[in-house]
Amino acid sequence: MKRLFYIPLLILFLFNCKKDKIDTQPDEIMKPLVGRWNLKETEQIVNGEKVWVPFAGSEAVYTNFRFDGIELDENGKASCCAPKIYNINNTIFEVTPRVAVAYDYDCTLVDCMPCPSYDIEVNGNQMMISRCSLARSKYRKAE
Repeated sequence: MKRLFYIPLLILFLFNCKKDKIDTQPDEIMKPLVGRWNLKETEQIVNGEKVWVPFAGSEAVYTNFRFDGIELDENGKASCCAPKIYNINNTIFEVTPRVAVAYDYDCTLVDCMPCPSYDIEVNGNQMMISRCSLARSKYRKAE
């Protein structure tokens, strides 16, 4: 008799088990950043003045921002030394991975020079990033 009681309980228990749904919607502050960006210009000092110089690499350089703020390279891999905070248009965003992150290297072997935050200005399809108060970089949204 007890077995008949446990069978419905087991069935009820199994139907109540649900996989947690992962929220892949970006926060409002991250929405303009999500996607693929192409490096167009870098800020350099020429004759004592800061000027924008077109990026002169032999190949195009891209960066990608995932819905949760993780910055990825062209191969979809994250940097071991990425910052934990973005200052996006003067609003602080704390980067917290919501799904697994793949890395190019074994990050336990990488000695990072910490950069606690990026200053990012986004205006439509253009973005400027200042990494660790160094020279800024201009990007254009890739279609």
